[in-house]
Amino acid sequence: MHQSNFLTFFIILEVFTFLYTFRFYQAAGRKAWEAAIPVYKTYVLLKIIKRPTWQIFLFFIPVVSNLMTLVALYELLHVFNYRKWKDFWTSVITLGGYLLYLQLSTQLRYVGRDNAYIKKHVGETLNSLVFAVVVASVLRAFTFEAYVIPTPSMEKTLLVGDFLFVSKMHYGNRLTITPLSIPLMHSKIPLLNFDCFVDWVQLPYIRLPKFQDIKRFDNVVFNWPMESDLPIDKRMNYIKRCVGLPGDTLEIIDRELIINGQKPTYPDRTRLQFEYFVRTNGAPFNKRILHDKLDIYYSKDLVPGENDFSQVRQINQNEYLVFIPEDKVDQFKSLPNVEEVIPVIAPREPGSYESNAPLVLKNYIDRYLVPNSEMFPNRFHSDIIKYANTRDNYGPVYIPKKGATVQISPDNIEWYERIISVYEGNELQVTDSLIYINGKQADSYTFKQNYYWMMGDNRHNSLDSRYWGFVPEDHIVGKPVFIWMSYDKTAEKLTDRIRTKRVFTTVHGEGKPRSYFWHFVVVVAVLNLLWKYVIKKIRDKKRNLPEKTI
Repeated sequence: MHQSNFLTFFIILEVFTFLYTFRFYQAAGRKAWEAAIPVYKTYVLLKIIKRPTWQIFLFFIPVVSNLMTLVALYELLHVFNYRKWKDFWTSVITLGGYLLYLQLSTQLRYVGRDNAYIKKHVGETLNSLVFAVVVASVLRAFTFEAYVIPTPSMEKTLLVGDFLFVSKMHYGNRLTITPLSIPLMHSKIPLLNFDCFVDWVQLPYIRLPKFQDIKRFDNVVFNWPMESDLPIDKRMNYIKRCVGLPGDTLEIIDRELIINGQKPTYPDRTRLQFEYFVRTNGAPFNKRILHDKLDIYYSKDLVPGENDFSQVRQINQNEYLVFIPEDKVDQFKSLPNVEEVIPVIAPREPGSYESNAPLVLKNYIDRYLVPNSEMFPNRFHSDIIKYANTRDNYGPVYIPKKGATVQISPDNIEWYERIISVYEGNELQVTDSLIYINGKQADSYTFKQNYYWMMGDNRHNSLDSRYWGFVPEDHIVGKPVFIWMSYDKTAEKLTDRIRTKRVFTTVHGEGKPRSYFWHFVVVVAVLNLLWKYVIKKIRDKKRNLPEKTI
């Protein structure tokens, strides 16, 4: 069920919940009509099951409401003395139909809440677990969400094994779009690999007020636009650097990023990484020196081309392809076995390397080095290679801004057809000479939302906007703000696996990252001492109270 059918779904849901519960309300001394008024009926239900009325807001937080509905169902049955687990599970399995059966076949008798019974049969552990899941779900929905860097596309700015807190507040919290989902899960149930949601209903896209706009070169977490068969909020989470803002014109010339005709200035903490052809004197590299001194991971044991994170590919005895951080290139060139280092730059025309270029570069023609069907927008027209874009020479491309109008024709429609048809939900038809949008001939289009251009800092090992195009505003998840742990599985020594200099560092900011780990340890220690002091005072006060007399 899509957003256009949400109102129908809501009306059907309200009618059924009224039919399922109105006699329960009457038996509890309330009026039948109170079970029919949205929001108010939830307030009355909390009164009936003797729960704090402030919890009403939990019933209107998508996903959290699923859990609260189960809690309310159990307790509604409980206060009418249907206290066996079979009553609860029968109600769940029949999607509430069992409640209708009870209303029609039995004399409902309100007996009230028995906290001792609930504590005995439900248990403190389950109660605490439910409460913890509710709190965690609320925090995850409105404040921060944990995220781990799984791939090297952002090396060396963000590293594989960095554990981040992503703020959903900075760019405005995007409310849940897929409400019928298991709390604290993204798209799959761990280990089982089953979907943790059903997309029968999709809520409208709503974003709460933001703290700030996305700034150029912000690191941004977003849902991958290519998974258009999934609900927006259930698509894979990606993290890239926003290099192009709405309204910008972006171009890449021989690896250099050009924004609106100028070379931009990157933030202090940006560490770009590119691929280089390297010729040595035949002596092998010291893997430990590469790793510890140059931030280059070299694994000879894994098969090239697999997702092994190795940044060195050996071609023969003295030739390599190496991903080198830009700030380490000069240091790499000074290694005793290195004779030549040449940037691997993908030209627009195949075979356009100079005649004296190493043979390996002339032969190194894969999907990254020539205009091909993998590049956007050719990706969506693999039968022809219309645009001569490569990873290092790209564009120019205009990044759409909400409310802006562009001229469209069969000559340039490939850039914007996915926006028009997929992201903004129009029916698009293109002939040899004409374009039709929703059945009407069109020679221009006005965009309904903002779009962004995302690229990885590991420019030669990142699948990003160069390959699948624009990122719509409704796909934006949040801003990574804090690295709370960093684990390097490539380190040889176990003692080096924890990157202590990265633990408790901020993601954005000026200057080199600074760890606040020991600050955190001191704060926790002080709070622990204060807590113990307060508890001791409370206990002492209780001991000194006079005994009660009868």
